[in-house]
Amino acid sequence: MIISILGLLRDLIKWAFRFCVQIWTRLFYVDREMPSAISIHAILDVIPYKRHHSRHRLAVKRGAFIEKWAVINTWHGDVILEKGAAVGIGSIVIGPVTLGEKSRCSQNCFVSGESHLFEDVSGDFTREGDKIAEVVIEKNVWIGSNCVLLPGIRIGKNCVIGAGSVVTKDVPDFSVVVGNPARIIRRYDFNEKTWVKV
Repeated sequence: MIISILGLLRDLIKWAFRFCVQIWTRLFYVDREMPSAISIHAILDVIPYKRHHSRHRLAVKRGAFIEKWAVINTWHGDVILEKGAAVGIGSIVIGPVTLGEKSRCSQNCFVSGESHLFEDVSGDFTREGDKIAEVVIEKNVWIGSNCVLLPGIRIGKNCVIGAGSVVTKDVPDFSVVVGNPARIIRRYDFNEKTWVKV
């Protein structure tokens, strides 16, 4: 009985500490324009975890929002949410990433500007360092649920990334891409004023 009460008390103290860290983070570590929204259930990993690490920005512009259970990590670079941009429920965004104006990242997506190097197969790959390459998502892009966007890609404006897609290379403006790896299936034709199959 006493052991279970002590365990419950320990868990409560851990939860209270994490809650306080998240409140502190929102107050002092986020460049935020109002109105904007950050769910209290979102996890913001924006405080450098080692003293020698650089501090990078999390900028949430006017009308942008981060939904519950999303994770935003700026240990490796800035994360910028432009006006009206959104990160959906359960999505993970690891900087450097720029999410353009009115672009939306749906539920359970993984967008990362960082990956691990793996050159020396005889050693511990976690000690080999990181590859950092910014992900740029331009304005008015819809990213369907469960998508993966790899480091260094650029998604042009007015694109749709189909649910479950894995984007490994740049996507030109006015395109619809789907699949693993993602490929273009439609482009907007300004002469016909409609989307056409590729």
